[in-house]
Amino acid sequence: MNNRNCTSSCLPLTAALLCISLLHFSSPALAADVLIVGDLQYRPVADVVSEIKATLRAPSKEYAITEARGRLDRIVDREGARVVVALGMDAVGEAYRLPPSVSVVYGLVIAPPKSARPNTTGVYMSTPASEYVSLIRKYLSSIKRIGVVGSQNLLNVLMESDHPQVTAYRVGSSSELMNTMGRLNNAEALLLLPDVNLLTSSVMENIYLFSFRNNVPLLGISEGNVKQGSLLALVFDPKTVSRQIGEKVQNILKGADADNLPPTAPKKFNLFVNINTARKMGIDIPDDMLKKAKRLYQ
Repeated sequence: MNNRNCTSSCLPLTAALLCISLLHFSSPALAADVLIVGDLQYRPVADVVSEIKATLRAPSKEYAITEARGRLDRIVDREGARVVVALGMDAVGEAYRLPPSVSVVYGLVIAPPKSARPNTTGVYMSTPASEYVSLIRKYLSSIKRIGVVGSQNLLNVLMESDHPQVTAYRVGSSSELMNTMGRLNNAEALLLLPDVNLLTSSVMENIYLFSFRNNVPLLGISEGNVKQGSLLALVFDPKTVSRQIGEKVQNILKGADADNLPPTAPKKFNLFVNINTARKMGIDIPDDMLKKAKRLYQ
């Protein structure tokens, strides 16, 4: 059946509709300008993907990392994708093997991945130390000295500038981190930068012991930390991060060079507070700070 017959006025309406339907389904699928790759079986990742897609104004498709592993370059070629959004380190590893002509925007990573790959940018999850400093200054002015402990890489990323009330301690191993605890007697609060290689479960148990024995509140990096006894934590807001990723992708699609879009921290953080820890340590949490918190633990 050809187009002329399909559009002929002598055909019954049902035949015309059938012809249009056949023409529609025989046309090639639309290409995707953007591919989103990650562990889609996990609800938090799937939620981030949905938020990113809601932000985009271009055709996009998502692929599970299990489907894309070892063949992402072929998928990109087949879809004609211009940008790959890599969520999580597994996806980032696959995306970094793509030719430099393909833009890569990463997300759901602790800090900017180490790589010399061009045409790459992204949004990382870690909270800059300056956010904690600002919060302490505004609400907990009795805390004058904060010790920040982390690897050199995270200190470079998260210690954006020098703060008079902050002393940074560089550590390269879990044992070095524990040895550093003995040098923190003058600190009135402790912030551990998020390094999974350093912060093992046994290390965290010892750090909580140090915190309560020395009455030095721990500034956590996750809601789980606050449940376990950290005084507070500032945690990235997933919806905001998803929108930031989508905005970077849109800028690239409009012609921006990914290399001119520096990696960024989240723009919004959720505050979690452990009232019981504050009470035990004699720390007065003002009402304004309690109202700001997303969740309180007792």
